[in-house]
Amino acid sequence: MSIKNSNKFDHLIWITQTEAAALRKVTTSTIAYLVQRGRLRSKVVNGRRMVFREDVVSFKPARGPVSKSVMKAAMTSVNRDEWITQKEATNLRNLSMGAIKGAIDKGRFRILKSKGVVFVRKEDVLNYRPRIDFHPESPSQSILPRGANSEDWITVAEAARIRGVDQSTITTQAIHKRIRSIKKGRTRLVYREDIINFKRKPGPGRPKKR
Repeated sequence: MSIKNSNKFDHLIWITQTEAAALRKVTTSTIAYLVQRGRLRSKVVNGRRMVFREDVVSFKPARGPVSKSVMKAAMTSVNRDEWITQKEATNLRNLSMGAIKGAIDKGRFRILKSKGVVFVRKEDVLNYRPRIDFHPESPSQSILPRGANSEDWITVAEAARIRGVDQSTITTQAIHKRIRSIKKGRTRLVYREDIINFKRKPGPGRPKKR
């Protein structure tokens, strides 16, 4: 039976946020937050927000951080010469966790799961080169100067994915000339190595004692 055609049994399928909170033994604000995040389906009935009962019953909270004991057990269960943790991958290539997860989602890294921990193939991480998503329709439309290596320049969108930040952050750094960039019209390219090696300026305040 579809949700749209279940008016006769709506009181069994759709419940109030208060009822959902009681069902899961949480606060109504928690239910409201999950609705806002799209984790629970909802609809307004007579001016009242209702949630889909099945979603409430089957809801599984996101897993928290892996404990040290579980991580240690997982690390001893794999070949550490071939498989590394995602955190180790970020340190190995100076990339953000967002960039590592993005590469995994795109199938750029082979993965191995052990005791709930995701490992990535070390060889894949070492050989990883972020793809360039700038493809001009013809050579005459390229904004790169003659002789420039297209492998050295990437779009703002690609740079943002590498560093796991918003595109506006990359653009701001380019405008302030903290990273090299080339701009023509609305198209801007940034220098790949500057993105990979970029280090944020220390925040205000006294430096920490060593």
